[in-house]
Amino acid sequence: MHFTFHQANDTDREELRLFSERLFVETYSAQNTPENMALYCREAFSEENFTRDYHRPDVRYLMARTTQGIAAYAKLVLGKIPPGQQTQPGVEIARFYVDGTYRGQGLAQQFMQQCQQWMREQGYTNVWLGVWPQNPRAVRFYQKEGFQKIGAATFLLGTDPQTDDIMYKLL
Repeated sequence: MHFTFHQANDTDREELRLFSERLFVETYSAQNTPENMALYCREAFSEENFTRDYHRPDVRYLMARTTQGIAAYAKLVLGKIPPGQQTQPGVEIARFYVDGTYRGQGLAQQFMQQCQQWMREQGYTNVWLGVWPQNPRAVRFYQKEGFQKIGAATFLLGTDPQTDDIMYKLL
């Protein structure tokens, strides 16, 4: 399958918002209460809040597409330092999702390479992310991509404080 990669623009925003919410729900709803999922989704994926976040000057969305639509996306927050660390500002991968339809086709690896190339072109030398340890597929993927655990941080899903592993990598 052929994928194209690009930075999202305003014409992508609504499709991206709906895609983001769908993949978040598919990924986490089985392990969380419906109430906490609904509360988080109302905050993160409402049209107003998503649009405000989308237009932050330090946020970029990168996408992978097929002729059928979005296949994967990453939300990057520029100039961030991992919690509790003393490193140069880098890029936080705040979200990295691949539609289940495209798993097993090498898209995740290709897309991560594209994202990291984009970061290097912007002058960044490090990248980090938070990953929920209860998502072993994601943890294994990031480890294969060279990320190493350097700490932990709290992520609030609705009213449920959860612990994410913080993983870091030099570009």
